[in-house]
Amino acid sequence: QWASNSRVTAIEKQAASNWQIDIEKVKAAIREDTRFMVINEPYNPAGVVMSAKLQQQLKALAELNNIVILSDEVYRLLEHDPNDQIAAIADFYNKGISAVTMSKPWGACGVTIGWLACQDLQMKQKLVDVQYFGTACVSRASEIQAMMILRASDTILESRLQIIRHNLQLLTSFIEEQYKEFFEWKRPTAGAVCFVKF
Repeated sequence: QWASNSRVTAIEKQAASNWQIDIEKVKAAIREDTRFMVINEPYNPAGVVMSAKLQQQLKALAELNNIVILSDEVYRLLEHDPNDQIAAIADFYNKGISAVTMSKPWGACGVTIGWLACQDLQMKQKLVDVQYFGTACVSRASEIQAMMILRASDTILESRLQIIRHNLQLLTSFIEEQYKEFFEWKRPTAGAVCFVKF
């Protein structure tokens, strides 16, 4: 069990649907006692971001059923095409929670800082209360480093995206031209990861 007195229903994403969430499977999985939906966008390990239309459908489904959406958004801001970027779930849905870390978009793995963002102040207080027992004191050095990194965010993100776009060109050539008989993939649209079938 994921949490005390809870049941988890997992819905697998498939390469055949370009790793998109199947909204009909989500509808079928919702039970009377469903309270949370946990998603990972952009999707790791495939490196694909959902469409704005699909995000709207998930939001409407969650609103209809009074469900909180927790979205792991650690690869957000690394969309290869800025037009593919969707809103953070915390900005888009009043019962949305966005989970973010310094490690992926800013390349700051040693800075052990992450955060949850949400609009619901009661939820925020519950999260603060729970986190209080897990983290008595965050490293002051990490806090200072995180502030410095975020002040240079645009420059760092552009540098990361240049590297990702360059590497994607190399990988695309490798998979789709040089060794296409050995590999299959759905070309990634976000982040620095992808799912390759050998």
